Amino acid sequence: MYNSHTGKQSSRKSPIWKNLQGTPRQPTNVECGYYMIRFMRDIIHDPALAFEKKFDKKKEPVVYTQEHIDEVRLEWAEFVNKQLQNNN
Repeated sequence: MYNSHTGKQSSRKSPIWKNLQGTPRQPTNVECGYYMIRFMRDIIHDPALAFEKKFDKKKEPVVYTQEHIDEVRLEWAEFVNKQLQNNN
């Protein structure tokens, strides 16, 4: 990406960006971090890379439930706790 922004030639092809209309929308402006982490988590945990089809729904967007967000909060808290324990 750096090369494409700076105009340098690379042996790699330029990235192809797609706007996915069905990506989850947060209900207010305080969940943005958790929504982004959950979205990235869904992409990383999808070995078939089918997230493009999942989130390209124009009529029916995917909705993250409170359980989805709580799962990310718990994983994040466990990670931070582990890091704090490893530093002591």
